[in-house]
Amino acid sequence: MNTQIWNHTQLRWHQLNCQGLVCPLATPEAVASQLIGVQAQIVPAAGLALWNRLPAFTAAELAERLYVQRSLVKLWGQRHTLHLYPREDWALLYAAQADLKSYWEREARKTGANLTELEALVSTVEALLRERDDLGRSDLRATELALDETHLSGWGGIFSILARRGRACHAQPQAGEARMAHRTRWLPEMAWEPPDLEEANLTLMKRYFGTYGPATLQDFAYWRGRTLTEVRRWAVLLADELVHVQVEEQTMLALRTALPELDPVPPDAEAWPVKLLGRFDPLLLSIKDKSQLIAPEHYQRVWRPAGHIEATVLVAGHLVGTWRYERRQGGLVLTIEPFQPLSARIRQSVEAQAEGVATHFGLPLVTLNWLSATAR
Repeated sequence: MNTQIWNHTQLRWHQLNCQGLVCPLATPEAVASQLIGVQAQIVPAAGLALWNRLPAFTAAELAERLYVQRSLVKLWGQRHTLHLYPREDWALLYAAQADLKSYWEREARKTGANLTELEALVSTVEALLRERDDLGRSDLRATELALDETHLSGWGGIFSILARRGRACHAQPQAGEARMAHRTRWLPEMAWEPPDLEEANLTLMKRYFGTYGPATLQDFAYWRGRTLTEVRRWAVLLADELVHVQVEEQTMLALRTALPELDPVPPDAEAWPVKLLGRFDPLLLSIKDKSQLIAPEHYQRVWRPAGHIEATVLVAGHLVGTWRYERRQGGLVLTIEPFQPLSARIRQSVEAQAEGVATHFGLPLVTLNWLSATAR
């Protein structure tokens, strides 16, 4: 197959289509599967990512799917950040990360800590998880185990180790405290047949280039949090399944079976979706080079210090502003801050989206504030 030649407009249109931002996907599980996880460091933001691809989806339904039906699971995934996945992907995610160690495990090896004692602690905590519906850090502090705050770290402590090993996932929080549950108690009927490490990583690469491609190997390494050396080796093994797409001056890769037979033909700008993307939306986390999404002078208004990513206004595949919401006065207050003046048509679309955000949270929209479009 010859290299396809696209422009950036075609690239953006194809990517929005593949990510469910043009035509809604069927279910929240289908969205989480197609996106290979929805970042959930902030659970309401994950709910908005699902809503943007399934407009009738509500925050109440998210809680139902996560904690009652348990068709979605909350796990540490790519880049060692929390994501929502369909439960069927749990074994795949576990297998793809089976060669990685937690921060605590890495530090123990560096400092010469007693690994036998470490493993004994992990085994003891796993046994407690098997006995109870769920556990939080407060429960571990109340035991007589020789635990310090390093062991209880949310990033690299015992719970993180058990999650990496496929033994635990996040359960429903209680009184503001994160809780963990053992896999065999949380989903006792679920089959557990993880693929081997190589197969799992190749599967994730194929799925990435099917959903987020055309993209570069640097993009995939950024999305996964893995090295370019690893990524290049996997790409060689998938050479027959990936195809080159020339996007103006840059050569990218896509999954052969995910490309249209003909080059995508984007509609006029008026037909593109206007979206109020939540914080940490998967679209913004899928590529390393953000220049196709946002003008360089506005970059720091979206990608903020300490890894924070603002909620954004998406118009014709470009980020044209940021927004925030607050719960107050018996409902929701939204504030929109455009980067430049927006047309009446776009403002009207944003207002309709704002009503949808309020409906998602089960609240009335009390106020929609528009800040002046000023350069920074």
